Amino acid sequence: MGEPRSKPLSDKRLRLFLRGCDQEWLIEQLMTVAKSDRVLRARLAVAAGQENAFDDRDIRDRLERAIDIPDFIDYAGAYGYFMHVADALDEVELLIDAGFPDAAITLAEYALELLESSAERVDDSDGGLSEAIARAEEIHLAACEAGSPDPVELAERLVTCAVSSGYEMFLDVLPAYEEVLGSAGLARYRELVEQAWRKLPPKKPNDYSARRFVISHLMENLAESSDGADGLIEVLARDVTSAYDVLRIAERLCADDRDDEALTWLERGLANFDPDFRLRDLAADIHLRAGRRDLAGEMLWASFTDRPSLESFRALRQATAEGFPPWRERALAFLAEAPPATGSWSPGRSTLVEILLADDEIDAAWQAAVDGGCSEGLWLRLARARAASHPADAIPILLRAADRAIELRNRDSYQAAARLLAEARGLFARCDRDGAFCDHMAAVRDAHRTRWALRQELDWAHLP
Repeated sequence: MGEPRSKPLSDKRLRLFLRGCDQEWLIEQLMTVAKSDRVLRARLAVAAGQENAFDDRDIRDRLERAIDIPDFIDYAGAYGYFMHVADALDEVELLIDAGFPDAAITLAEYALELLESSAERVDDSDGGLSEAIARAEEIHLAACEAGSPDPVELAERLVTCAVSSGYEMFLDVLPAYEEVLGSAGLARYRELVEQAWRKLPPKKPNDYSARRFVISHLMENLAESSDGADGLIEVLARDVTSAYDVLRIAERLCADDRDDEALTWLERGLANFDPDFRLRDLAADIHLRAGRRDLAGEMLWASFTDRPSLESFRALRQATAEGFPPWRERALAFLAEAPPATGSWSPGRSTLVEILLADDEIDAAWQAAVDGGCSEGLWLRLARARAASHPADAIPILLRAADRAIELRNRDSYQAAARLLAEARGLFARCDRDGAFCDHMAAVRDAHRTRWALRQELDWAHLP
């Protein structure tokens, strides 16, 4: 057994010891440590009356070594790269509590510059870059709160970085930086953002340029931070060129319980732009909150006829509640008019079949598929439901699905084919047609006699 460890010396006892030490000895100990610890040396220099005592060259070099990379770093190396970046940023953060927050501000901004310039040389599949940027921004804010940056200069740097960055740096500084910026800094920030916003050319439909997005986002945050929803809506209303622009305004109004104003915007959007189910869905929600189920139904009916689906059908059902039966009859009649399938990939009357299946109307769903066709995957679902009462009807569909799986010619598809054939065997047995199944399997094995992997899967499934 090793010797027992001695109990650590408490802070209280260590203080008592230091008080009794020779002054010259203490000085030598501090000077020795300060030679290798620039932060400690700078703290001592500040205490001695020196201004601007901190020399940030070591940490700058550390940031450069960690972030600035000459060659591309692939996915395998990205984790290690971003770990080194995090370690370097930790050193910057330590400066805040060490009494050098202003140096931390400068170094955090330098780190962001390096991250911007190196971004395209590292695989960011796992989001390490965005995490590093967010970390540097957190340090920057904490340093600004602890330090004494010039508010006007800070505002200028925040706007310049946000507008010039391709990685959305300092995009959401308000309201977090309001206290740091103060009245003078906020005034300068507003001046620069409004200036950039006014210079934007009139927005065209589907204009999603990065620069427009950034400047508009800054202006929207500024407006909402200072004037709430009304300020934001005033900004959003300047360039309404799409249904999505209308949707953003209406959603913000709904968030403030201003449903009537939101509905006015939605009606305007539906009149001025191509039909958009999102506008109708939000309008329907507003009508439902006001108890106007009939109007909600009209909105959702329009969405259903534009984009027929099980989801839009269910939305109509939920909205109209006890008044749904006539809507359901109308919807089924509408779907029954869909063009019949013209090929294996044609949807035919898939939506009608899917709705009837979901409502457990198996016979009606089968007839709809027979009359108008449906997607291959839906045929298989329908066959399995139909098999409970009409196994003979399901057999050809399962065999067809097995043939399609075999033609994909890979191990997984052969396994799927074997499962389908085993499923079909049970249906043949229920129809007293075991011999017909054996004949079919003999034909399958003969047609694919050179595919040893398929034969193996059939054997493993104990198929004849």
